Amino acid sequence: MRNDIEIQELNIQPQAGVIGVFSRLNYKPWYAIAEFVDNSTQSFYSHQHELAKEDIDNVEISIKYDADNDILTIVDTAFGMEIEDFSRAVKIDSPPDNKEGRNEFGMGLKTAASWFGNIWSVRSTQLGSNHEYYTEINIPEMRKNNLNYVSIQRTIVDPTTHGTTILIRDVTKKIGSARTKNKITELLKSMYRRDLNNGLVIITYDDEPLFYDEYECLSFRDRTWRMNLDFSFKFGEQTHHVIGFVGILARGGFGRAGFSLFRRNRVVVGGEDFNYKPDEIFGQAQSTIAHKLFGELDLDDFPINQAKDGFVWDDGLEEEFIKQLKSHIKEYIEIAKITNKDRAKEEATSQKVSDNVQNHVQEAITNSFGGLSSGKVSTISDKNHEPEDSDGQSAFDFYVEYQKTQNNLPEEIDNKVRTYTIQMDDVSKCLISVQWTIGNSYSWIKIDASEQGDSAAIQLNINHPFFKPFSEKEDFKLVLEKFAIAFALAEIRAKKNANIDGMISPNAFRTHINNYLRELTDED
Repeated sequence: MRNDIEIQELNIQPQAGVIGVFSRLNYKPWYAIAEFVDNSTQSFYSHQHELAKEDIDNVEISIKYDADNDILTIVDTAFGMEIEDFSRAVKIDSPPDNKEGRNEFGMGLKTAASWFGNIWSVRSTQLGSNHEYYTEINIPEMRKNNLNYVSIQRTIVDPTTHGTTILIRDVTKKIGSARTKNKITELLKSMYRRDLNNGLVIITYDDEPLFYDEYECLSFRDRTWRMNLDFSFKFGEQTHHVIGFVGILARGGFGRAGFSLFRRNRVVVGGEDFNYKPDEIFGQAQSTIAHKLFGELDLDDFPINQAKDGFVWDDGLEEEFIKQLKSHIKEYIEIAKITNKDRAKEEATSQKVSDNVQNHVQEAITNSFGGLSSGKVSTISDKNHEPEDSDGQSAFDFYVEYQKTQNNLPEEIDNKVRTYTIQMDDVSKCLISVQWTIGNSYSWIKIDASEQGDSAAIQLNINHPFFKPFSEKEDFKLVLEKFAIAFALAEIRAKKNANIDGMISPNAFRTHINNYLRELTDED
């Protein structure tokens, strides 16, 4: 319980009219809120050792906006402040002793709070202290009375309490719309992504916890396209160091592409639709690079502006940075130029991918049907080595014959034919050949089976609209190939059991495909 209230006056130095000027700063709501989060996170990181002694291993930051009453509240469970830090927090032109943190200018709380509203207060107590401090800045009243001092109340509290509360009333920058709230939360997630993902910082906005989902990198040419960066360059008399990573998005998008520029583990420039995209690297907005290339770059020794929403590099530093960066990521720029269709085409015609699929599916067939696959991946040049079916006709010849009967074949057919021999029952076998196609066909699968049911040629359209979003993934091709084989076998089996009129029972087909899928599963 609070008691023994003491009051002292603090000269904040300038007249109240100077504080009123902060309302005209060119802030964005998310950057203004970030000033408070910067103070909270820095208080936690600077005193992490002391907090850990009390089994406090994270900091919680709660942001709430009451649109009905025009009140914005920010509460943290960080280390808190004693009188010296508290006084510095509300005085103008009073930077912190440690300028290596996120609150290096010592102006964030004052400028952001005064930008948001006309009346704001701070309440804080430091862990281990039994003193809580409180003050209120009423800008209209101070301006009216030409005041340059405020009253600080000191109250006795439990020394186990800690943290800071900022309350802003008479909010002049309305942030209550759903659209604004969504933009604020999305950009805060991005800005503090590393804090959120390391579990040390918990941020809630109107009681909703914020999480950041990392973007998936492209898997292509048997590698994941993500590369760490670590390089330095000299500009003027200073050496600038750049670390981070660059990658290619697995799922492209103009808003997701681009670089997030960090300083002291907090995004300065970046976030969905706000990423850094210099023309020298990304080109025009409609380019594939502008939809695919992304990364995170740490620029800790680059000068930053006071609002911490941009870098001070108009003297040629930015141009040199872009030049140096571009020279280190040439390969990634070239890969980002490749369209999805071109990538799918290259993957589909990759011998290595075909071999991998053959080996994986062969293993499943060996485990399920006794290992009668030919084990051979054939191309057009391998025609004479193709195993023959019971009528002396090779699966490849059979497939070519089938092609001639089709009027709507896809534009491009992969020349790799994978063949599998399936033991249908104790006495009969079936030779299955599979090819991938890329084109404009509306058919996802074409199957041509012999009358005897002892051979079938399967043509799989991996460019079908349903499969296209997954067609770059080799694992998906493995699943699709096994499903197609099960589909063809079920169709052959069902035809054998057709009635006198050639009608097939749908239930019989479903039963057969279910059985074959169970046989081809990877599980023991």
